[in-house]
Amino acid sequence: MAAHCAQTGLASVSDVAVHKREKQSADWLEWIVDSMMGETIRALPENSLRLRLVDATCASRPGSTGTDFRLHLGLDLATRKFTHAELTDAKGGESFVRFDIRCGDLMVGDRAYGTARGIAHVLKNGGHPIVRIRAFSLPLRKVDGDPIVALDVARTLEPGTMIDVNALIREKNGEPMMGRLCIYALPEDEAERAQQRVRKSRVKKQRNPGPSAIESAKYVMIFTTAPRQLLSTAQVFAIHRLRWQVELAFKCLKTVLHYSELPNRRKDTGRTWLLAKLTCALLLERLASQANTEDLSPRWVA
Repeated sequence: MAAHCAQTGLASVSDVAVHKREKQSADWLEWIVDSMMGETIRALPENSLRLRLVDATCASRPGSTGTDFRLHLGLDLATRKFTHAELTDAKGGESFVRFDIRCGDLMVGDRAYGTARGIAHVLKNGGHPIVRIRAFSLPLRKVDGDPIVALDVARTLEPGTMIDVNALIREKNGEPMMGRLCIYALPEDEAERAQQRVRKSRVKKQRNPGPSAIESAKYVMIFTTAPRQLLSTAQVFAIHRLRWQVELAFKCLKTVLHYSELPNRRKDTGRTWLLAKLTCALLLERLASQANTEDLSPRWVA
């Protein structure tokens, strides 16, 4: 990098000086990312439903056998723009609580986001979660207070059919929240493939999958607080299937900008590199958006 600076006439610095600046630049880059995210959020339309897809991806330092960094992203589906970006260490868990929610937001997340605390955060700010859950991960109750066993409800379905039942959840020391448990029974061929994936993933992690885990793989279970007059059961599943768009965004980050590749094992410069790459991604996103909205109509000269 020092050689590049010298060749371009940008600056005359040594490798050591560049390295020192790397270690001190992370907070500045994080401020740039936050500022760009704020501009995007303010540009979103008010008083309308917005599909916001959330997920996280991991990065590791060279030689590491685990997760060292986790990038939490939010994507506005209509504009294909990032509305949230936060870089944490491995202890930074995935949760809706990390996101600023506005009235009308439909927050679409995978199983990691299916917690009472995160769902309560979305509701308190005027949004609705559409989140996939595990069969036993989220305590659900009927209106009369009796527990709902999601797997028992799922067993009543024929392959390829779906069901939607009222379900209450409660955050610790909080008020009950009314929602819907939506379950889709996969067709037999898809169910078999899903069960095979569970068996293989558990074996890879040196754990034997239990019978309940294997059986649960035959079903897609989603919890949402969106009322039926707003979204039908089929629409809930259709919206959740759009979540792959945020995974596509991660794939672009990793293939185009080589996001998860770090030059050394240092934690401070690793954070700088990741935030710098994220800043580049946001700048590219902005340039692409400007190109798409540029007025290309013919200009007539008098």
